[in-house]
Amino acid sequence: MSVDKGAIPGAASREQHGRQLYEFARRLRDGHGRSRDALSLVPSENRLSPLAQLPLQLDFYNRYFFNEDHDPDYWQFRGGESIADIETDVAHNSLSALSDAPFVNLRPVSGLSAMIIAVSGMGGDTGNTIVCLDPASGGHYATAAVIKRFGFVPATVSIEAGAVDVDGLRKILSSQNVSLVYLDLPNSLHLLDVAAVAACLAEHSPHTLLHVDASHTLGLILGGQAPNPLGLGATSFGGSTHKTFPGPHKGVLFTRLPRVRQLIKDAQYVLLSSHHFAATLALGLAAREFQYFGPAYARQIIVNAKRLGAELASQGFDVARCTDGFTDTHQVWVEIGDHATTNKLSAALAEAGIRVNVQTGIPGFSGPVFRLGTNEVTFEGATETSMTLIAEAFSAARDGAAGRAASKRLQARQSFGSPYFFTDIE
Repeated sequence: MSVDKGAIPGAASREQHGRQLYEFARRLRDGHGRSRDALSLVPSENRLSPLAQLPLQLDFYNRYFFNEDHDPDYWQFRGGESIADIETDVAHNSLSALSDAPFVNLRPVSGLSAMIIAVSGMGGDTGNTIVCLDPASGGHYATAAVIKRFGFVPATVSIEAGAVDVDGLRKILSSQNVSLVYLDLPNSLHLLDVAAVAACLAEHSPHTLLHVDASHTLGLILGGQAPNPLGLGATSFGGSTHKTFPGPHKGVLFTRLPRVRQLIKDAQYVLLSSHHFAATLALGLAAREFQYFGPAYARQIIVNAKRLGAELASQGFDVARCTDGFTDTHQVWVEIGDHATTNKLSAALAEAGIRVNVQTGIPGFSGPVFRLGTNEVTFEGATETSMTLIAEAFSAARDGAAGRAASKRLQARQSFGSPYFFTDIE
């Protein structure tokens, strides 16, 4: 087949294209190898198990699937027919059991996608007020803007040590028509106190719905290490599925109420078409694995986070503290210095094979902070001993001892126990 090069600006020869594409493939493989060898301490990322990764490598990545009811007359797209039950049965049933929620919406493709569907579906009439958390105290940067874009009025309340400013919330409830309170807390060392907000709504605004965006803590909740928001009075909860929950880049929404389930479904139907079928299959497999490994994994995340904070502090790092120790979640915050100093240490750690997350806008800090997470390394089998070795690698990188930092990183990985997923899937 010949190609009209004149129709493609900058077109190269077949041989040149081949060399370029080969180089891209080589870089991808090399980068993948480095990633699998590195230690990732990014709290908003995780990895997939070999089993959950499988659908993303197969033909199902190319296919649509819309026939949730397995209607024999509705197979408009038949590419997923043979394994549709992994979404409709495995994914739904596993996540329903884990969340103790009969209604599970698997369609969101990310945490922000889940936010958009929740806000649009549960916000009610345009002009209603939706309350969210102030980003300055830990709330998500985008929530208020999303609320405004859908024609609602955003109002923010502060949060400190996991406790929402209930007095401030009560004032908003008394002066505005609040249809929804959306609790979004991506930056916190404390677990969110949902019960106090639910009690406030029950007393002062019973019609107001309460949604908890649990993107960061979903794995802790489903693993039994954080309270289920539905059991504390929330109308619904959900979020992304790739942070403490070791799933694909997707989103999910849970509720026990048929009316709320329909509100979510109606919004999702017009806001989202393709839900990324292969990723949904991956989510189902991850959820089924989590039913076996989840409780032990979630428990070890917290143990490791507390240990990492203590070990970094013992190495002379300025580690933020929470009410009881260094953290009650998967996150550990470390102040390094100004931007230049922080970025220099981040680069030194990356060179040693340790990846950290530099964030600004963390509550209580005016400059950049290492926002660390123990979720991914724990999923891979990290232990408390691993945390000690990681802290020693931090110290070596800070001291400019690149070789020692890399050696400590290797020792840390060698200290891992069994991972929290099945390794023998063939």
